[in-house]
Amino acid sequence: MSKKKIYYVLTVLIILVITIAVLCVFLKLRSRNNDEGQNKTEQESTQIPLEEPDTEHLSEIDTVPVIIDDSVTELYDALELALSDTSENMEDVVISLSKSADLGNSDAMYFLGELYFQGIGVEADLEKAGVYFKQACDSGNSKAMSIYGKMLFMGDGVEQNYDESASCFFTLAGDDGEASYILGVMSNLGMGVPRNADQANNYIDQASEAGYGKAESYRAMIRDFGKAVDGTKAFALQAKKVQKLDYGAEYQDLQERIDAYQSVLKATENYSAFEDEMTALLGVDINGISNFTLFGNNNYLFHQNENDGTSLHDYIGDNHFTQEELKAIASHLEKEKKWIEQNGSQFVLLLIPNKETMYPEWMPSYISRVDTMTREDLLVEYLVENTDIDVIYVKETLAQNKEQFPLYYQTDTHANMVGSLFMVSDLLKICCGVEITPDLDKFEIHLQDYVGDLGVAAKCTDRYADTVYFYPGQAVDETEKIETSMMLVGDSFSEFINIEAAYYLRGGVDHRMITEYDFDYHSATQAGFASESVKPDYVVWECVERYLDRLK
Repeated sequence: MSKKKIYYVLTVLIILVITIAVLCVFLKLRSRNNDEGQNKTEQESTQIPLEEPDTEHLSEIDTVPVIIDDSVTELYDALELALSDTSENMEDVVISLSKSADLGNSDAMYFLGELYFQGIGVEADLEKAGVYFKQACDSGNSKAMSIYGKMLFMGDGVEQNYDESASCFFTLAGDDGEASYILGVMSNLGMGVPRNADQANNYIDQASEAGYGKAESYRAMIRDFGKAVDGTKAFALQAKKVQKLDYGAEYQDLQERIDAYQSVLKATENYSAFEDEMTALLGVDINGISNFTLFGNNNYLFHQNENDGTSLHDYIGDNHFTQEELKAIASHLEKEKKWIEQNGSQFVLLLIPNKETMYPEWMPSYISRVDTMTREDLLVEYLVENTDIDVIYVKETLAQNKEQFPLYYQTDTHANMVGSLFMVSDLLKICCGVEITPDLDKFEIHLQDYVGDLGVAAKCTDRYADTVYFYPGQAVDETEKIETSMMLVGDSFSEFINIEAAYYLRGGVDHRMITEYDFDYHSATQAGFASESVKPDYVVWECVERYLDRLK
């Protein structure tokens, strides 16, 4: 090979090597940039703002082609009859819609919900309406979401649930001015969504832009208190799935009939109870719900006042006692036990859980728990393992019976008389070895429009009202009474316990409220000993979970 050819080949090889090297460097840099970008995206995705859920959303609408079957023909026949203005045909309309709904048609589900809600062709039945509206919503039918959201808000025919209600309205918000307005109210009050003035204003903006007349007047009601409720987690409303049924060319006039009948039913849809509630909510004390009251589900109000115990943090589980604190409480109680026994009585510690602990399923979903083990749970565990103090912890008994009867007021922080009687049953069992079975049929209705401390603080509407049950003394037979006496020292939870325990104890109950003794259990007990020549058989210190610090 000539020198010229060798030079030429070497030159080509050198160029080729350089090209490959440059290409490798380029690919390596590109890969590193992609990795950095991906890492950055992953890092950013974890940094979700705690108080800024997005109000801008686009509900994903899936168009679903419908195979023409019996569900479609039944729907077609039903709407043909319904739009004929012949009232005697409504029975056949309901029959055809029911067949179509049973076969899975969500438009038929929606129409049946409206008929049962309004009592058209059938007797009005909110529970049946709720069932059909839920089926329609779960199938992605947006026609049902507004009315179903309102029923969830009120708890009419369905279990009241602000969380689900907010999701319905969020799906419709934007184009639907009323849905945006309702979300504005809910965001201002903390109903199903964290209380947030900025988001409330954003929803009111949407409602105004959509032409909803009431929106602007509500803007003056929005208050910003500068902080979220303790425990508020990263939160973003999720829109429900939306599916639009496409009936195709063969039934091209069916959609027109669907739209026409929806317009007819919407024109006659009257939900005055919801409208009255929205008007009444204008009178809610924003300061009260900012500092005292939380709106939970199932019409439960909850307590969050940091100046009156620790109930919210007890629920969250971020305030556990340290080992040193547990040891100090145990030491203090052992000294009190010894002193009480020296005075001739037996010492018993009665511990009661907060309403928030007993009904976590109804707490707002936007509040997260650090630990479901509460500090009261840990205190009881420590005292049982490390002392010989008689501890009565009524949590398990209440949990076993809460499904059959309300044990706490919905509008109040306290247990009602039913819950208190279950506490008395534990007290008598541990102290006296006597088992009583609370007879719920013996309770009398004392009031049906009671509004407790949580409702009063928020200036809530009449929808938030409790039934007050009273257990009369004559409900306890003479044969059930016990030859013993008791001094009961406690907070406000002890009031009903005092009344009901006295029915069973022939020696009576000396009731001492610690509010009258500067919240000091020892002083209250000392005063009781000083006033009685005969010492009680038992001294019971009652303490509710949110006031456990008083035992230190």
